[in-house]
Amino acid sequence: MPRPVLEPTPLVGRRPDTGQRLGVAAAALVAVVTLVAVVAAMRSPGFVDEVTVVNESPYDVHVEVRRPGGPVLGLGTVPRDRDMRFTSVLDQGDTWSFAFSSGGEDGGAIEVPRSSLERDGWRLTIPATTTSRLEGAGLPSAPATRTDDS
Repeated sequence: MPRPVLEPTPLVGRRPDTGQRLGVAAAALVAVVTLVAVVAAMRSPGFVDEVTVVNESPYDVHVEVRRPGGPVLGLGTVPRDRDMRFTSVLDQGDTWSFAFSSGGEDGGAIEVPRSSLERDGWRLTIPATTTSRLEGAGLPSAPATRTDDS
């Protein structure tokens, strides 16, 4: 009599033991935690619509911003006696650190709480200490630039 090619198998399997179920549960938990971490890391950074920098000094001042200890983002140079609006600025978190320079001279840095920037309508005035530092370094005033008013 010919033998069947496949042996019949029972339709009801044996229940996995507790150790095997715990292993599967632990692997599933690790997978979920890993997935959450990857999604959080891939999330795009936030932006602030605009930051206006007011320069009341006689110098063209270059402005950089960063979160304390973070990478530097150069905003640009604000001409003397002018305001400059910078758009789509990378959000620096709870504390924004601004650094100022002109003509290769260090104009100092300040840290500003995000709450202060929000309260002031995302408007920052370059501090008088920057002007004093640049004057003290012997930096000559920048030539006046033509404005739309002239």
